[in-house]
Amino acid sequence: MQQNNLLKNYIEPTLNCPTSPTIQNKKEHPSLYYSNLTSNAIGRSYSVPSQQANSVQHSPAHSVNKANYFNDSRTLPSLEEMEQLNDFIIKQPSPTILTYLEQQCALDAKLSLGHGEEWSDGYAWLNDRENQEVLDYIEAENKYADQMLMSTRPLQRTLYKEFVSRLDESEESPRATFSDKWTYYTKRIPGEEYRVHCRIREGEEEAIFLDENKLANDDMFKDANYFKLGFLKHDPSFKFIAYSVDSVGNERYTVMFMDIDTKEVFLDRIEGVYEDFEFSNDSQYVYYTLLDEQERAYQLKRHKIGSKVEDDEILYHEQDEMYYLSLTKSCNGQYIILNSAAQITSETRIILANNSKDVPHLLFPRRDNIQYTVESHLDHFYILTNENSKNNWLCRIPVASCLDSSLTNWETLLDLCETVIEHRDFVLIEGFQLRKHHLIILERSNCLQNCRIVDLSIPGFNSYHYISFSESVYSLWPGAVDEEIADLTKATQFDTNTFRFTYTSFLQPKQVMDYDMNSRVMTVVHEEKVNGIFEYDPSAYNSKRLFATGVDGTAIPVSIVYRRDLLGCNMNPPEPNPLLLHAYGAYGSFVTPIFSSNRLSLLDRGFIFAVAHVRGGADMGNAWYEEGKLAKKPNTFLDFISVAEFLCKEGYTNPSKLAIYGRSAGGLLIGACINMRPDLFKAALTEVPFVDVINTMFDSTIPWTAFEYEEWGNPNDIEIYEVMKTYCPYTNVRGDLLAKELYPDLLVIGGMNDPRVAFFEPLKFVAK
Repeated sequence: MQQNNLLKNYIEPTLNCPTSPTIQNKKEHPSLYYSNLTSNAIGRSYSVPSQQANSVQHSPAHSVNKANYFNDSRTLPSLEEMEQLNDFIIKQPSPTILTYLEQQCALDAKLSLGHGEEWSDGYAWLNDRENQEVLDYIEAENKYADQMLMSTRPLQRTLYKEFVSRLDESEESPRATFSDKWTYYTKRIPGEEYRVHCRIREGEEEAIFLDENKLANDDMFKDANYFKLGFLKHDPSFKFIAYSVDSVGNERYTVMFMDIDTKEVFLDRIEGVYEDFEFSNDSQYVYYTLLDEQERAYQLKRHKIGSKVEDDEILYHEQDEMYYLSLTKSCNGQYIILNSAAQITSETRIILANNSKDVPHLLFPRRDNIQYTVESHLDHFYILTNENSKNNWLCRIPVASCLDSSLTNWETLLDLCETVIEHRDFVLIEGFQLRKHHLIILERSNCLQNCRIVDLSIPGFNSYHYISFSESVYSLWPGAVDEEIADLTKATQFDTNTFRFTYTSFLQPKQVMDYDMNSRVMTVVHEEKVNGIFEYDPSAYNSKRLFATGVDGTAIPVSIVYRRDLLGCNMNPPEPNPLLLHAYGAYGSFVTPIFSSNRLSLLDRGFIFAVAHVRGGADMGNAWYEEGKLAKKPNTFLDFISVAEFLCKEGYTNPSKLAIYGRSAGGLLIGACINMRPDLFKAALTEVPFVDVINTMFDSTIPWTAFEYEEWGNPNDIEIYEVMKTYCPYTNVRGDLLAKELYPDLLVIGGMNDPRVAFFEPLKFVAK
């Protein structure tokens, strides 16, 4: 790690997230110290808002991230804790440790083979987390990092106070009233670390039915260094709840059950579950997906409430290690939907939610490179698929035809399908939701989102309108920010004309909206509050979309936000400004503009924040994604470099003021780009970066490696191997640049318990 002058302006990573960065609670907050860091990056995939509409996804269902650095957690540790974090004697890395590092690199060099080639991985010994010398080296690196950041402590304290001043300590979620006449919501109590889950009904006092603070400190979790509530679901009778807890940080959840009136916790405890679980409609059973040793959801089980977990019935076992399972309930509550998916292939099975003895029924059998998702509506299944359509098309088929065992091939079934929304070359159908009388379509064109509302009461699917918004750069997703309320809302909205969604932009704090699809009236039911010493004025800032030109002539979208007074009256930069550039570029994910109150501290200090929508993501459609994966992966890095050059050429910044940021697969992008163009960047910040691509993808014992072949390629393929060699950050660390101190200043953060990017990847990268 090098001395970082530019980072003095914004260095503390938990204080500077580009999306919605806030410090997590004590058990959930990843500390700066590498050895204590617990990160929840999901795969090498980007986290996306939860409760999405049905969508054809390129990244795992796990890409819905509930507990990473950048979620909307609003609790911070005390200022005293922050100061204790920094106020200790900081020493240089021990010369003994550094000497041992050099010796180990010589003695423990591990020969790796690739297509007849042989190379020495001198840092392979750092893979061993049980080796005390490895832990000592991590400790030395952390102390060195603290020393380099010592001069930023006054600024960190100032920023911390600013962040705290903007928070609403008594923040409350949107409220929702349901069939049991109770109104449900969650809130924070000032001084407490976690949320409380509440309900109230007319004429009665508020009742807290689950207090996460008490749960985190009960006998089961009080000694844990980590606590995260996953999903909380109400059974259909509203008599009890099921909730999942991760007390390690490895995304292996324990599911528990509690009587909502008496608060009695049942003896049933299901271990090793991912977050997916659903109730049968009679409230007697719960369906869940179980994780294997490779952290892959591979089994669907059914548990009878009150029975022994070891007696749970296995309903489906996914044998192919490239496929993972995900689970949901249809919008009308009729079916449990089980999806089995690889990166670019999927198939769906359904179970009758009213029949606790039903078994999974296969709808469309899997075919290579064909994805589809299914939703139920009256007597039809609606299917979104990329069959013969790169940007997806939506069709529907009678339920009876899908359940006809004599119809077992795609061609026969597709002949029975009725087109609802046809494929268009330049419009990606991102997802959909259904109500009894309406169809909601999320579309994306030219890096912009649109929401189409189709009136199903009028035959032909031609009676539709779009929801209009005043901003041109924004994000929206179905449901509310709060998981519990979003899940409850989904279960009760099918018979309504209401579409509830969350809206945000670089300028607009998150708003939960109820849109009446008949009257076309939009109501704000909840809005994120922005407090602070100075009242937040969105008119003081501006956001816009630019386009850079890639090396092959491709137009690359760039989203930026800045203070209006920074760029002058004509919105052209009078002089270069410090700029933080962010990108991801993998798994066909979207990097959408989201409001961050913490980012205001960056903008108010004269920074511009920019997002490069590079190939490898799907901001411009699925073709955009395919142009940045497998053998075409270098396009991702070339696009990012082109955007950086464009921002410098246009005068927004210059290399001496340009900082870059990426996380997980985005960390791969950062590592590749600083190897390719170290002269272009002043500083680079990366968290849990996927930087040892070749070694990881050759090692099938690492979780998710086989699954990842369809994204990065299999290095046993000589063509893929040769491409990987050109960009793998760890492989391409350049000694000549290190000797000349030409690399940008770096801050690299890893996670000891990260379930997707092993701790040794960033560690080896830093060591080399």
